[in-house]
Amino acid sequence: MKLIKNYEFRIIPSDEGDYFAVRFPDFPGVVTGGVTPEEAFRNAEDALEITLKVMKERKIPAPKPKSSFSGQFNVRVPRELHRRLVTGAKEEGVSLNAYVNYVLAATLKEKKKLKSA
Repeated sequence: MKLIKNYEFRIIPSDEGDYFAVRFPDFPGVVTGGVTPEEAFRNAEDALEITLKVMKERKIPAPKPKSSFSGQFNVRVPRELHRRLVTGAKEEGVSLNAYVNYVLAATLKEKKKLKSA
């Protein structure tokens, strides 16, 4: 189901890590989850599909997604950082855009790993 991509959702692990809750900011009353992140995602797809079906049957308008992410943003960085990013991209043989994307993703992944440790 592709519709879930239109709505923001959050997968929230329990403190013990044995359950993953899913919440939709656009649908405050919809909560589901699963014992793995994958199961939680599948259950979230089902919960959203059922919710939207019931809303349609009852002629309740579905909320428009509160957030939309285009995948683009502009950011100003200090000249030295810009130089280091351009140099890193050249060393890796990729575009500046691809290199910045990689660095950001790797940093977020590492931050998440440190958080869960």
